[in-house]
Amino acid sequence: QERRQRDPDATLESEMPRYASYALDFQPGSRWAYSPGVGLDVVARIVEIVSGQRFDEFLQDRIFDPLDMKSSYFNVPPEYQSKRVVIADRDMSRFFDRPPTKYFSASGGLSSSAEDYLKFEQMLVNGGELFGNRLLSPRTVRMMGSNQIGDLYRGFSRNQEGMGFGYTVGVTVDPITSNARRSAGAFGWGGAFGTRSWSDPEEELTAVLFLQQPHGPTQYDFENAVQQAILE
Repeated sequence: QERRQRDPDATLESEMPRYASYALDFQPGSRWAYSPGVGLDVVARIVEIVSGQRFDEFLQDRIFDPLDMKSSYFNVPPEYQSKRVVIADRDMSRFFDRPPTKYFSASGGLSSSAEDYLKFEQMLVNGGELFGNRLLSPRTVRMMGSNQIGDLYRGFSRNQEGMGFGYTVGVTVDPITSNARRSAGAFGWGGAFGTRSWSDPEEELTAVLFLQQPHGPTQYDFENAVQQAILE
């Protein structure tokens, strides 16, 4: 089936009726599945309704400005286009050469820098505060980074053990059975194009890696190197 092209004037508000017509894949609470699109966009629309702001404006006011994140955009300004990371042997035009969007997705489409995103992760490992600005309560961060789905999470391979899932993040429940090099309670997630980050409250550690290319061994080598550098 050919993938449907979204109307360039589409917004979260205009697309919600179509999403509401979709049938459930399964009953909530019966299993876990990765939602690459619709799930978090529904959450973003709820944010718009509750806050009275467009989702991009909410992020700017509540996250980007307080954390001094000056390189995070849904629509990258022309003067910053040259800062995009380009892979020499790959044609990235289908990702870069796009008209400005009015559909501010919580599932993908935000451009940022490693420096900016590190500020966001540092806020989480600090318990919700950075630069004297509190974005989340410590309790909310603990909830976000705690397993919320019991033993339903099995990862993409369906046989992952020792891991759980919090609010949009994978959570290390048992470092031994998960074969993770993170502490119990560490949490994070990655993106399809080599973006990877995690926070480890026990070690007071956070790390961000942006590669601009699909998954490969480099991100795992990076995580191993970071963990091996911890001496105490």
